[in-house]
Amino acid sequence: MKKLLLTASALVLGMAVAADAMADCNGLYIGVRAGATKHDYSKKDKMNMDELDSHVFMMSGALGYRYNYYRTELEYVWRDKDDWSIKDGGASSEVDFRTASIMWNHFVDFLPYNWWSPYVGAGIGFTKMKYHDKTTVSYDGETEVIDMVDGYNNTPTKFTWSVGGGLTLKVTNKFNVDAGYRYYDMGSIHKMDVKAHEFYGGLRYVF
Repeated sequence: MKKLLLTASALVLGMAVAADAMADCNGLYIGVRAGATKHDYSKKDKMNMDELDSHVFMMSGALGYRYNYYRTELEYVWRDKDDWSIKDGGASSEVDFRTASIMWNHFVDFLPYNWWSPYVGAGIGFTKMKYHDKTTVSYDGETEVIDMVDGYNNTPTKFTWSVGGGLTLKVTNKFNVDAGYRYYDMGSIHKMDVKAHEFYGGLRYVF
């Protein structure tokens, strides 16, 4: 009888500790991410575009809520400028391109209470894009500079969706380290369909 009582007590205690650990993992959290984004452009009217294979720095902040296997959050993503050169006959352009996104993300953690957990995610939101084109045109010995900005005034925001996945390391019940990848479809600007590939590392803390 004593052994039975001890075993039952140990089981109850273990279940209580596990429940406390699960409760510590759930709740409101803040997150920060940083990494690299590679913009992918299409429909460029067959112009000769140089130096497009570049990655730009990105960073973001998120406020979210986690419950068991599910997480949802609002995230703001800032990205550094992407610049390239365009040559088309007698014209040459220097382009400065920028994007920033506000996303509503949803994640599924497959092993939320293990030390390591893979996850998948998807998001919807909006991206603000700015396209700055400084074009130099040469003809009959004359040179003309055309400065054009397309973005914040004419097309301030574009609907954006993303999908991705990654891996989480649980340092403590409240503190997590993430690493992941995301694919974005950001819409179009200046005859270009803009997509992006993003690799990041991040930190999350549950209150």
